Amino acid sequence: MSTLIENNAVVLFQGDSITNAGRSRDNDADLGHGYAALAAAWFSALYPEKNVKFLNRGISGNRVADLKARWDNDCLDLHPTWVSIMIGINDTWRRFDSDDPTSTENYERDFRFICTEVHDKL
Repeated sequence: MSTLIENNAVVLFQGDSITNAGRSRDNDADLGHGYAALAAAWFSALYPEKNVKFLNRGISGNRVADLKARWDNDCLDLHPTWVSIMIGINDTWRRFDSDDPTSTENYERDFRFICTEVHDKL
């Protein structure tokens, strides 16, 4: 089986609580108990020789604007080779729990900014 992920790559998982999944923010090696940990375990079991480093920087409660605000520190400064982003549930949910929705236009603008940063700077 082959993979696009190269030797010594850094794979970064970014997002909200779905990504965070109970990780300890005091321990860089902690991937939480969700999809990031499962993907890392699966990949590492199949390709141990690749020596891939997996990072989880998901933060519970974050919206796309929060992710954009911390993008330099929690993405670009880490120099990942691959980035996985799962963000948006809180942008929708805040409409229902605090009447503070994120508009479609703002969500799209901020998400496009993040994607452009990944494309242009990594």
